[in-house]
Amino acid sequence: MTAEDSEAPKSRVQLVIGIIRQGNEILLVRESLGAAGELLWSLPGGGVEDGELMHEALRRELREETGLLVDDPVRTAFLMHIDSEPSPSALAVPFGIDEWSGDVAPQDDDIKQAAFFPLPDALKLLGELDGAAQREPVVGYLTGDVASGATRLYRNRCGDETLVARW
Repeated sequence: MTAEDSEAPKSRVQLVIGIIRQGNEILLVRESLGAAGELLWSLPGGGVEDGELMHEALRRELREETGLLVDDPVRTAFLMHIDSEPSPSALAVPFGIDEWSGDVAPQDDDIKQAAFFPLPDALKLLGELDGAAQREPVVGYLTGDVASGATRLYRNRCGDETLVARW
């Protein structure tokens, strides 16, 4: 057995993302997501904690990042399975949210702003995200080019991000 074999396995990451619409507007959050730590706009969401189901994590993350109290998701927007060196086998699941209450008021210190944007403005801001896995499925879904429930598989090795498969 080599030292490499005896290393503890890396934990698998599960992420939930909320797509909250208000008429023709999309809710985005601004946080440090850029390669050099720059502030970028993205959809709200975060990690599923141990012992949490996805819908519970989604409600918690959206309350923390936006201040909104949301109902259970109404649809699975799409799935992303991303294999990268820091997070092997990460699964990201964006959900459509139709009902919520409260005012937009982030409670998470990592979130610098949260606001609704008209769809064309939201698409432009989301288009500035660094990685294809962060950007392409979301923009595609919001424009109608990616069907509800679609799956995207990405692999990221040495900074080279590749779309491996989609259906």
